[in-house]
Amino acid sequence: MDSIHFFLCTIVCITGLFVFLTNNPVHSILFLILTFFNSAVLLFLLNAEFLGLIFIIVYVGAIAVLFLFVVMMLNVKVIPADNTMYLPLIFIGSIFLFTQLYSFFQKGFTA
Repeated sequence: MDSIHFFLCTIVCITGLFVFLTNNPVHSILFLILTFFNSAVLLFLLNAEFLGLIFIIVYVGAIAVLFLFVVMMLNVKVIPADNTMYLPLIFIGSIFLFTQLYSFFQKGFTA
């Protein structure tokens, strides 16, 4: 159970990172939908089924589809950007995030 939870947490973090790093806005929204689905699966694993279903219905079913519709209607042009200047900040942030996740899993889910 813990390994599945840790795997899904890393997938949520990676897809959340790809939301900001992709150049194509349609791909960014698709990664956002994937992030919402993985968050809903995490909530299902924590026995919060109602919140998981709310994530799927409200966020994926309404908000993300609306974003996708608006971006496709606007016909946004993809402009190549130089994201290499953010790589050290992303690396430091990911190290901080993974150390926080590691310390959280070492303590467990006790109050």
